[in-house]
Amino acid sequence: MAERTGACVWLTGRSGAGKTTVAAAVVEELRRRGAPVALVDAADVSAHLSAVEPVDALGWLARLFTTAGAIVVVAADDPRRAARDRVRAEVPGFVEIFVDGGAARDHYEEPVAPELRVPTHDRSVEASSAQVVSWLERAGIAPP
Repeated sequence: MAERTGACVWLTGRSGAGKTTVAAAVVEELRRRGAPVALVDAADVSAHLSAVEPVDALGWLARLFTTAGAIVVVAADDPRRAARDRVRAEVPGFVEIFVDGGAARDHYEEPVAPELRVPTHDRSVEASSAQVVSWLERAGIAPP
């Protein structure tokens, strides 16, 4: 039996951009397609795990899921680009999705070259999540 390869779909963006909402819709669609998938939300992780850097706890969980062959969708409040780059280097199959809510309200450092940019300020959750799932399908991560 061939070893299953997982992927880490890391949704990043400013506070209020819709990361958690889009992530939940993506997970729901991937489950419907029969993919082994898990949702990791920064708010849940920070409530249950303590770490010097919350992004390190998210990366650790993502690495666990991906090495087990699952697709893990992470909704992360991670304003520092360097922290995301560190996780990218440590997690197999890392894909950075920039959930762009439009308004620059905080000290968030936008990704330099995300694999996908999803605008959410002028479209529905369904349209945003469909864009992510379609990209994952074309990349060979999500089943058709």
